[in-house]
Amino acid sequence: MKRIIIYGASSGIGKALACMYAEQGDKVAVAARRIDNLKEMQRQFPNNLIPFQVDVTDNSREQFNQMVEALQGADLVVYCSGMGKQNVEFDMDIEYRTIDVNVTGFTTVVAAVVEYGSKAGHHVQFAAISSIASTKGLGVSASYSATKMYQVRYLESMRQLASIKGWNMDFTVIKPGFIATDFIKDRKYPMTMTLDYAAKRIKRAIDKRKNSAVIDWRWAIVVGFWKMIPNWLWYKLKISRG
Repeated sequence: MKRIIIYGASSGIGKALACMYAEQGDKVAVAARRIDNLKEMQRQFPNNLIPFQVDVTDNSREQFNQMVEALQGADLVVYCSGMGKQNVEFDMDIEYRTIDVNVTGFTTVVAAVVEYGSKAGHHVQFAAISSIASTKGLGVSASYSATKMYQVRYLESMRQLASIKGWNMDFTVIKPGFIATDFIKDRKYPMTMTLDYAAKRIKRAIDKRKNSAVIDWRWAIVVGFWKMIPNWLWYKLKISRG
């Protein structure tokens, strides 16, 4: 039985992962701002889910310690909290809020996990749901694209630091393409994956402790092509967020 903490578990990928882990008998602390959604999930898995009302931009380090205490330890922490909107008008409120959640909140949670994991007497894994948007700068979603790239590079750095320090830790970054969740509701995008389809592949990558995974194979091909596009041409393309 694993002891798991999932941030952003009230809907979408976080909720799907929490339910899958609870279904297989793991103990899961589910964290999000919408506590009512978490309590509803707990009714489905009363012996496996523990709800916590958490805002990653506010005291997330202290909240992490509370969840660890409730689980009597932690083997896996998954960061599904995310903020991002298309921002063609360059509204700075959107930019700042995105940075708060995807950079400040993310970094604070990573720091709390590293502080715990570097001293724990067992293996600890941290996984973050980034995006294919991290692979190229997207003009319509500048802060989203940039902050998702920040997460990718930060976890690369943590892997190297763990090797240097000899920590018994793994860091996994997941880069999904479009998934049919509330995150992209009311918009139609190509190659949109169902939540169930994507969540199963995300869980598989996490369970295999992969360093990095693009979800799914079609999006891996797209990302491969993106990397070959010269900058002068990329700047002229009209690309939406993934």
